Amino acid sequence: MQLRLFQMSLNFKVRTVQVILHLLSFYGFYKIIFLFLSFYWLLLSLVVYWVTGTLGINVGMHRLLAHKSFTTGKYRRNFLTWISVTTVVGSPLAWCGLHRWHHANTDTEKDPHSPLQIGSFRAWFGLWNKVKIPPSYVVDFMQDPTQRFVHIHYFKIIFIYGFTLLLLGPNFLIFGFAIPASLCLHATSAISVIAHKWGYRNHETKDHSKNSFLAAVITLGEGWHNNHHNNTNAWNNKENWWELDLPAFLIRHFFKKKTS
Repeated sequence: MQLRLFQMSLNFKVRTVQVILHLLSFYGFYKIIFLFLSFYWLLLSLVVYWVTGTLGINVGMHRLLAHKSFTTGKYRRNFLTWISVTTVVGSPLAWCGLHRWHHANTDTEKDPHSPLQIGSFRAWFGLWNKVKIPPSYVVDFMQDPTQRFVHIHYFKIIFIYGFTLLLLGPNFLIFGFAIPASLCLHATSAISVIAHKWGYRNHETKDHSKNSFLAAVITLGEGWHNNHHNNTNAWNNKENWWELDLPAFLIRHFFKKKTS
């Protein structure tokens, strides 16, 4: 069961859904530009992207689930897990397993999305070689009923979410799901590529991680990547005053379990 669970990782099915969402996104931009649809729909896309990307990926999958950099209550943990599904970058089990593998092999030939090893284009669009990650990297996910359920039923959940938005109207599907999810994919890619090639370094780590202001703007705070690689257990990546970290602000005030 454990091996079968993890074999359904970031694969052809996820990429197919992402392609469909991109096509819907192009149609949405066509409606804005040529059919004069209100720009308020694009504002909706940005708001949903900021919310789902920041909470689902940056706070949830990355700092909480993948790195366990802070603890939170069960309901808030599950809330962040469900939000992450709407970003369509892979189930938390698969995404976090791959991310942990990345940290264990950063910028080496085993790194599945290092631009220095496979090129910026392949790293950006996730066209990496097949990677078999040991199940030991996701044992904690396999022991969590919520994570197992989300992983097994990942595509069903996405379909139900998308179909529900479609019932509200096609524009809700396009601007409330397709465009935000597409932006989330490119935001994570910006970290994989930009923050491993251009920027400055506060620490001489063994990899090529950089602090990138551009990547930080795109992701609202995840661009201080060299700081992160220097201390993966830190829930706050900010070290200098200009390194603004929105995920850390949210963690501090809304999610981090207070200790006495």
